Amino acid sequence: MDIPAGPLSTSLAAFSRITGLSIGLPGAMPRATSRRVSGAMSADAALRRLLRGTGLRAVRLGAAVYRIEPAPAVRQQPVEEPPSPPPGGMETPAADIVVTAQKRPQFLANVPLSISVLAAADMPAGIASPESRNIVSVTEGLAMTNLGPGRNRQFIRGVADSPFNGLSQSTVAVQMDEARVTYDAPDPDLRLFDIDRVEILKGPQGPLYGSGALGGIYHIVTRKPDLDAIAATARLTSEAVQHGGIGGGVDAVINMPIVDDRLAIRFVGYRSYTAGWIDNVNRRDDTNSSRTLGGRLALRWRPSDDWTVDVGGTLQDLNVNDSQYVLASDDTLERDNAIAEPNDNDFRMVNATVRGQLGDMRLLYAASFIDHDVDYTLEATAASPFFGLSGPSAYRNKREYKLFNQEVRLSGGRWLAGLSYMHAKTHDIGTIQQAQGSPQAVSIEDRSATEYAAFGEASFRLFSMIDATVGARLYHSVTSDEDTQDGRREFRLHKTVLSPSMSLSMPLSDRGLVYLRYARALRPGGLAASGPANETSFASDELGTVDLGVRRASRDGRFSVSASLYYTIWTDIQSDYLLPNGLVSTRNAGRGRIVGAEAAVEWTIGGGFTLAAGASAQSTRLTHAEDDLELDDRRLPIAPDITGRIILSKAFDLGDWRAQISGQANYIGHARLTFDQDLDRKMGNYTLYALNASMARGPFTLTGRIDNLFDVKGDNSFAFGNPFSIRAAEQYTPLRPRTLTLSVSRAW
Repeated sequence: MDIPAGPLSTSLAAFSRITGLSIGLPGAMPRATSRRVSGAMSADAALRRLLRGTGLRAVRLGAAVYRIEPAPAVRQQPVEEPPSPPPGGMETPAADIVVTAQKRPQFLANVPLSISVLAAADMPAGIASPESRNIVSVTEGLAMTNLGPGRNRQFIRGVADSPFNGLSQSTVAVQMDEARVTYDAPDPDLRLFDIDRVEILKGPQGPLYGSGALGGIYHIVTRKPDLDAIAATARLTSEAVQHGGIGGGVDAVINMPIVDDRLAIRFVGYRSYTAGWIDNVNRRDDTNSSRTLGGRLALRWRPSDDWTVDVGGTLQDLNVNDSQYVLASDDTLERDNAIAEPNDNDFRMVNATVRGQLGDMRLLYAASFIDHDVDYTLEATAASPFFGLSGPSAYRNKREYKLFNQEVRLSGGRWLAGLSYMHAKTHDIGTIQQAQGSPQAVSIEDRSATEYAAFGEASFRLFSMIDATVGARLYHSVTSDEDTQDGRREFRLHKTVLSPSMSLSMPLSDRGLVYLRYARALRPGGLAASGPANETSFASDELGTVDLGVRRASRDGRFSVSASLYYTIWTDIQSDYLLPNGLVSTRNAGRGRIVGAEAAVEWTIGGGFTLAAGASAQSTRLTHAEDDLELDDRRLPIAPDITGRIILSKAFDLGDWRAQISGQANYIGHARLTFDQDLDRKMGNYTLYALNASMARGPFTLTGRIDNLFDVKGDNSFAFGNPFSIRAAEQYTPLRPRTLTLSVSRAW
């Protein structure tokens, strides 16, 4: 079975087509929405799931005939079901996308903010080890640094402060289901296996998510245990990198009901080896290879039809053997380093969520704990004199991130209210060492942040065709920083903040929406770690955005378009920067302004052809420097000024096989590295091409993919690799060379 969520009439028609069974009912089909049904199961189980929460039941009249009739007792709609459409006459589109990043299920067509949703079927196919960077290639407004797996930072719509991984809070919050995954950590690069979708909320999300989230939310929605069906999937992958090595991987998913329709578990496991392509002339070839080992275990218990309990755990170990920058030029794949620069990123999470009905309201309680360790080594020979050393030296940084979240909320048809508690703690220690010496501590910092919050959001009809949505979050944050290197420095900040959001939306005649939204978000200040004596702390920064957007789909669902204009003011921008000795501190860089536009189109042309395209353009400027310093280049860092993508695919039958081929092109425009004049580097301005082909028959799927089709390497994807030597020589991050990936998967 593979029946998407949508109108019940459409789902029942798909059920009949798949099973060959007949379904009838007296009178007109009720207007109801069915849940998604996917996996191997009996017809009875599939039909029971389709009708769950609709107030209907199926009665078997014969070997191949069912009758739909009202159930003896009509219950409230279970919380997992897609929502009913809002009043106002908007027709619910067939198989519409349901999103949950706004902390309640909503049809995407009715959400009055800019959001990109990538369902599992929309992910770039054939990728050996799907990761956050692959999402950038199919999403407008999302950008990332390119230090390497496990060390990157995400930015949305130009809200980018720095390429350096200091202790300032991230501008994008990574969320997995109901758990907040990051506070001030880099992107953990969780592999996107067995996920339902990725939702990217664009613009400040302070009202629902609290401090940080200035740029938006990166929300991973995993597939939950199926209570009715035993199912499994396994995939083998191999890859070959031109000018590099050979890699591969294996991943598997097992779903097992323990008590039919009441209790089930789901296990996801994966292991991959990603081939390197940077040669270290002093060590060995292809040094920047990486290994990833991870898995998730989820348990779902439905004690009654109105209550669901989800408990899970996630584990991922990511090890990179060496960094991926070069020194000579952006046209080479070699580096001369006496010391390897490995990176180890270990992520662990446990989480629990309870959902249920309380009369006409839905209750949700969620709790999660994250233990995230990042350990990396950098050659520091160029900076040895700053630490009283001479000759080759290595810097090692160990960071321990711990994050605990609790949240409880109630929601009705068009409102929600909740309370939350978050505690984040970071321990950072940096040491420098020579071959024959003992480690010397050069930075020791501890940071903790606690936040207590009450939040809410409600939508209501303002005029005959205008809906209004108003939200706010009142929270009190306590930030405590301590630097124990070279004497003890302490910083403690109490701050009470109200983050509002307001939006107006108007449905279009058929299937569409026009919206206007304003929202604010804030990051608390802190101690300027390792900074000079005259820069002991940095102030809180705050960001507000006005967003005007439209979404429209044709009546038959074959064509859809979305577009938006946004204007952002960002005050007291917090920015990590390099000290002369290569360590990272934080300061306020000034005031910024971002003006941008983006658009995306999806078109099912006919004859098996499908076209997806998108583009964004933005002007990001530092309008006022904090110290009135004149800058030659006032663009904010990292985010490219222009991006564009186009994907054309063709589906067709090849004998008994169902085949699809697609071609993709991505243009990444100009960008800059940092505010600092002596460190600033230009990057971007390149185009990448990819080809993908897949064939499926029964339970088998074969896939082949070529990335960087023309082996483009004379372009710099990121102009930074090592903070200790960046002042001594230019640094370049070449694009990954042409890569061929082959995979075979089998479903049971």
